Amino acid sequence: MIDPSVKIPLNASSFAGMVFPLFAAYFTTALLVTLPGTVVWRRALLPFTVWFALCVGAYLDISGGDPAKGQANQTLAFFAFMIVMRCLAWAVYSGQVQPIPGSFADTNAKRASFWATLWNACDLALGLRELSWQGPSKPKTLLRVPPPQERSLFLRCRTRSVIQLLVLSDALLFALQSFSPELGTPTGGSVFDPSLPPFQRYHRSTTMTFLFGASVYVTTRTVYEAISVFAVFILRQSPSRWPPLFFSPWMATSLTELWGDRWHHMNRSWMIAVGSRPASRILGRAAGVLGAFALSGLMHDLGLRAVGRGSDFTAIFGFFFMMGVGVVMESACKMMTGRLPSGIAGWLWVLTWVGLWGNRAADAWLTRGAASSGFFPEPYRPFKLLWAFITRS
Repeated sequence: MIDPSVKIPLNASSFAGMVFPLFAAYFTTALLVTLPGTVVWRRALLPFTVWFALCVGAYLDISGGDPAKGQANQTLAFFAFMIVMRCLAWAVYSGQVQPIPGSFADTNAKRASFWATLWNACDLALGLRELSWQGPSKPKTLLRVPPPQERSLFLRCRTRSVIQLLVLSDALLFALQSFSPELGTPTGGSVFDPSLPPFQRYHRSTTMTFLFGASVYVTTRTVYEAISVFAVFILRQSPSRWPPLFFSPWMATSLTELWGDRWHHMNRSWMIAVGSRPASRILGRAAGVLGAFALSGLMHDLGLRAVGRGSDFTAIFGFFFMMGVGVVMESACKMMTGRLPSGIAGWLWVLTWVGLWGNRAADAWLTRGAASSGFFPEPYRPFKLLWAFITRS
């Protein structure tokens, strides 16, 4: 029986016994799915992948024993869940995945060498958005990406962006923590203050909800863009392989646009293959939409449990499921009116629906220490130091 309260620290032994087997199973499955006639082997490997991922997600502790870093275990659990879902999608698929004509993977495949095949497997395993591979339709925002930048220009722009995002992430964390000292502790604090009248209480909680959402956006983008700088500068990859991860989600005028095009697409492929496609074939398109969002809700709930402080299934799963309900409502609206919500009314609709269901979800995360730490050690937080200087002046 898996007991998530029992954690094993990351060291050479746990890496060799837990992390390495999971990565080996994952990369082997990625290699097999690029080759013909391997579906039996992929399906045979799947139970082992699931077990390794369960052990890593539930047992492994990468916080270094620091309660304030417990959120790192959530990220680890996210990746373990994504690995299982991707391997499940590849096991269900009876053929082999094909590169997009003219892509980096297609060029490699035409070389027909061992190293080219191995490199393609790495590209598929590490490229969560599968930009070089055929499969579920790509978001239309990716089709509007500007032409690839020259390498030096790309590196300058991305490096500057990473620095700005690091400071902004600390500013958002500082803003959140300013509501209550408890938010800066591993045990966290609530977005709801029962001592306030209803209007002030929900105004406070909604403000904190959107600050937390902005923090998630900035943190995710910071990590992605830092990795892209490393990949282009050190690994000499083409900048074209690192298009933007987000596309101004605050400008979305419908939930369909927000989650389908403007938010990141790292989970899109397996959510469609595992959640949306099977449900839509059995129960119709609406069920397919709800199936994809239900998988997202399950992933985020399990991720929060990996922190070791429990979860709130109704709040976490409910938030993502209700996003799916909102998308289904928009589809029904489009059938009746011929178009999705748009303009100022659509923007307010997105803000209202996300805020309505986001309050409890943000509370579930923040009461478990989601705002307890950021990228910088406490004495060296740039925005906090800047604020202290301004208030002393």
